[in-house]
Amino acid sequence: MKFKEVVKESFVVVGYSAPGSWGEDFVYPIPGLWEKAKEFIASDQVDQIVGVCLPPRSDDYYYTCGMEMDSVAFRRMRKDLTAHLFPKQKYVVFNHKGPARNIPATYHKLWKVFDREGYHIEKGMPEIEVVDRHLFGKEDSDEYEMDIWIPVGEHPRA
Repeated sequence: MKFKEVVKESFVVVGYSAPGSWGEDFVYPIPGLWEKAKEFIASDQVDQIVGVCLPPRSDDYYYTCGMEMDSVAFRRMRKDLTAHLFPKQKYVVFNHKGPARNIPATYHKLWKVFDREGYHIEKGMPEIEVVDRHLFGKEDSDEYEMDIWIPVGEHPRA
């Protein structure tokens, strides 16, 4: 599985948020958050939907799905939205291609590569999922595509 290293400048994500869990008390808010975000983002002519997961690779998480912005006029935000600011960070970026139902299999593969390459997750930083606007509504097709950004600390082999 191919990947690339990218340094991402600081950014703000505004969107819908909810806690989730892969554990015993399974709670999976992500599809509903993406649905809400698609309606909101489509009306604002945004080019991408951005999902942010804190912490990465955890059974219990907090997920936000929305749009990335350069700045936010907070007093003009709708009350049902959240805003999160993240600092500059190095990421390894993987690509998922194919129906959204196969995303868990992509994560399984990328974690194997991530571990084999000796990376470690930078604590306190988000995992990011990015889908381009032209793919909205194509989640069941083979052309669906998503970039998955995993925050990394210093590479131990560097």
